[in-house]
Amino acid sequence: MGITETATTTTGMGAANGAASDDESKEILSLEVFQELFKHVEPDVEIDALELAQGSDRGDNYTAALYRINLSGKRQSRDGSQHKWTRSVICKVMPESVAQREAYKSDKLFRNEVEFYTTIMPELLKFQASKTGRESPVFNAIPKCYTARHDLLIMEDLRERGFQMSDRHKGLSMEETQSVLLQVAQLHALSLAYKFEHPLEFAKLCSLISEGIFCTANTSWYRNYYERLTKNAVKMVSEVLPADSKYVLAMRNFAEGSSFFGQMVKLASSESPLSAICHGDCWVNNFLYHYDPEDPQRVLEVALIDFQLIRYSSIALDIANLLYCCTTKEMRDAELKTLLKIYTNELFRWLEILCTDLPEHCNTLEKLQELFAEELKAYGRFALGLAMDIIPISTCSSEDAPDMYLNRNDEPEEEDEGAPMLNFPPNDLCRQKMSEIVIDMVDGDML
Repeated sequence: MGITETATTTTGMGAANGAASDDESKEILSLEVFQELFKHVEPDVEIDALELAQGSDRGDNYTAALYRINLSGKRQSRDGSQHKWTRSVICKVMPESVAQREAYKSDKLFRNEVEFYTTIMPELLKFQASKTGRESPVFNAIPKCYTARHDLLIMEDLRERGFQMSDRHKGLSMEETQSVLLQVAQLHALSLAYKFEHPLEFAKLCSLISEGIFCTANTSWYRNYYERLTKNAVKMVSEVLPADSKYVLAMRNFAEGSSFFGQMVKLASSESPLSAICHGDCWVNNFLYHYDPEDPQRVLEVALIDFQLIRYSSIALDIANLLYCCTTKEMRDAELKTLLKIYTNELFRWLEILCTDLPEHCNTLEKLQELFAEELKAYGRFALGLAMDIIPISTCSSEDAPDMYLNRNDEPEEEDEGAPMLNFPPNDLCRQKMSEIVIDMVDGDML
């Protein structure tokens, strides 16, 4: 997928940052910035030049402006000789325009990811190190972050280690789904275990997080955005399924009216026994895969990216998003029970590694599986709300997608009040996938 292979992405314009202009980005991403950075990262390296390119194609990124920076220079060896040195990094830039930052709530979203890389993840990894020995497995499925500040994130370019995106139009394969479920389970286990072992410190970590979209304060801002989104979703499902079917009726009951956003707020903020710091944006473009060169279907390694929408919520929200928005109905019909078992087995295995004593409600695998099934049923419909954003984006061709790298004026393009809209042309695959999610959720007693 070319330069999109290691782009970080966030679902929909509801979570978008907007794009910085090329002039703004060149100013922020100057040669001097990287020379100063690598003095501390690799002091024996002298950087002479950089080359800037877009970090994602149209339709693959709806958050900050992403750039791939190719650095070149020389490395000084101990014997005094010099050798050619190159490095590629991914940079996420927040727009300098105050109007854009306000329109896309980008300050809050950027701050979430900065806190994740500078405070939350380091603390969780420190906790992990205290619980595991040298020979024990460790969670490390995130990119290395060189710099995280209020307007800029500089991360390793995972393409250099062989990572790439899957095809967002196809949905995840069984191998890809299993592989990413294991990593999400480990991330969830780290957070849950830290909460169980250090509740006061965990509360401090949670206080650093701001809900990016689904909070009461955003109700007016997103009213028009989600009114149009829900109408489009109901129309798509009604074009595929009989209007008087239980599926369309359930969809209308969930999506229509002023209560939709309030339902999403409640689902995102509800406290549950399995609430933890979650990824918050588990869709296909936020998983990168390193495939076996000799067997392209086999996944060797997975990386999780884009943590702007981290939230303290039931872990079921992440898993519902992953399973219902990122896979096909054919796979869910055949493998859903297997996938849920893979996830809960891995979650429990890691909780046993990380916890001195597990709480009674999840101190056996059977209890954990039963509790997770209850939370998935209670909170799973959150993924249907996300699907109204995700499915149009993931099924849209790059040619039809809005170009987030166009230079913007200092004022938002839409009306003064409310989140700007992204308009995606309807397509048959989008209608089919939306309808299939509704069918599965109604049949699974989630809707």
